[in-house]
Amino acid sequence: MTDTATKPWIRRRTTIIGFVLIAFIAWTLGAQEWTAKDCGTWQGYGLVVSHFGTPDHYEGCEGEPGGPAYTDDYQG
Repeated sequence: MTDTATKPWIRRRTTIIGFVLIAFIAWTLGAQEWTAKDCGTWQGYGLVVSHFGTPDHYEGCEGEPGGPAYTDDYQG
């Protein structure tokens, strides 16, 4: 018998780590698209979650005194 046959938790843990890594990469790519639309880096990560993905052509951030704020009327 092989080690993976006697220890199925190794395969399960590897699969979970793989899914988490893929999700993190997708989250980072989405955040980069928000950053390209004048949003801050950390703000981009939050917008990926709150808007369920990347920005549409009319979404982005515009400068305000306290920092860039989300707008759905982005002129970019």
